[in-house]
Amino acid sequence: MTKLNIYIVEDEPILATLLKYTLQGMGHSVCGVAESYDDAVKGLQQTEADLVITDIMLRGPETGIAIARYIKANLNMPFIFLSSISDEEMIADAMSTEPLSYLKKPVNKDALNTAISLFTMLNIPEEKKH
Repeated sequence: MTKLNIYIVEDEPILATLLKYTLQGMGHSVCGVAESYDDAVKGLQQTEADLVITDIMLRGPETGIAIARYIKANLNMPFIFLSSISDEEMIADAMSTEPLSYLKKPVNKDALNTAISLFTMLNIPEEKKH
């Protein structure tokens, strides 16, 4: 299995902690956690994440969709949306950013593992595999 450095953007501390432990239990490292757009941008500029998992609704005026747009424009880093949002317009807006996957809360460990596993099989260069 490929060990990834994953950055989490989630404004609910309990869910962020649960996700962190789930990812670590799957053999991955969590290289950072942010609750807002501003914190995520700062953190992502200072880390070498292989993958970002972001909620759509965050603390502050910006959303996870704005983070996705920032990532695509500046970092060229894959990301997964993890959200409880069911508004079709917002989902369409999120999907326009071309995420690796869109997973519904509460997170299903098997679905999360499948999304990450497919990514690692298709996208991680051999020298990044740990």
